[in-house]
Amino acid sequence: MEHSLASTDSIILCVEDEVDLREILAEEMRDAGYQVIEAADGEEALIVLQHTKPDLILCDILMPRMGGYQLLQHIRTDYPELAHVPFIFLSAQDQVEQIVSGKHAGADDYLVKPVNFDLMLATIDARLRQVQRLHAQLNPQTNAVSSTALESGIGTSKVLQRISKTLDFISSGIVLLDGTAQMLFINNTAKTVINTALCPEIAAMVKQHGEQTIWQHATIRQALGAAKRGEDYSEFLSLACQQGQHDVLLTICALSVENSNSDDPAVALFFSHRGHSELVPFKALEALFQLTPMESRVAWAFAQGMRSEEIAQTFSVSMTTVAFHKRNIFQKTQTNRQADLVALLLTLPATTL
Repeated sequence: MEHSLASTDSIILCVEDEVDLREILAEEMRDAGYQVIEAADGEEALIVLQHTKPDLILCDILMPRMGGYQLLQHIRTDYPELAHVPFIFLSAQDQVEQIVSGKHAGADDYLVKPVNFDLMLATIDARLRQVQRLHAQLNPQTNAVSSTALESGIGTSKVLQRISKTLDFISSGIVLLDGTAQMLFINNTAKTVINTALCPEIAAMVKQHGEQTIWQHATIRQALGAAKRGEDYSEFLSLACQQGQHDVLLTICALSVENSNSDDPAVALFFSHRGHSELVPFKALEALFQLTPMESRVAWAFAQGMRSEEIAQTFSVSMTTVAFHKRNIFQKTQTNRQADLVALLLTLPATTL
């Protein structure tokens, strides 16, 4: 069976508690050219959604811990950025009233078990193409502006030049790299860290090749790979400084880039000093974004490079509770992923932190 070329490489989240069936579904979709992420129930799916934005969700209804209806409600309520993502129910309940109930609940389509794989793939393809058509209809002016800007020679590098003076007022070091790890931008704080050798480990990452400045590190290479694949990626390195200075926290974030040879930023690096664990930042976050005290601590913990499981252990809460706070933080700070949240927190003015 042929499938739309426009939908291949799309990411599909497959939520099914029956292991054998889930593996078969995933294999069929991968053979059709899709990237598939598997989850055993709704709670696992919510964890996946913390760091991945799928193009379509295929979900069973009856599952332990959290079923399909509950997951759909969470997504429609707590994930506004996924409003356009098709949600397809998969269930052995094949009565008309059950199918109607599923669609009234907000599902975009409904497939019944035993699964007809040709019908499943055709349904997935049709839903993805529908989203693409709607996107094209809603954004014709945006596409036209982008083309005009490129034809006029106003590229990303000139935009960066225009905002560079503003970024020099930021207390955190900022570096932007293109798809070949060549430096596109560096602000004054980052220059100071490198040029004064405050952190030898950072200075060692910088290599000169003629007039080009190339950044070399295994984590940066991983971020570049993620950027080329359009995947969310963020990593944190704690680097020791000389002369009693605080450790430098280096945050490495992937930025989605379509062409690795373009001058679009593919990776962002942020340098910040550790030692901001006092209550002032928490109070500042509460005031700036109307976070609760617990939300402000979770947000700052993410900015310090802590993983969700580490935060759960530190504050003696469950992973589900951490995920709940994280969703609220994303909504209140108007960010969609951890890398965006970290970037926001690290670039707050020094007087705030």
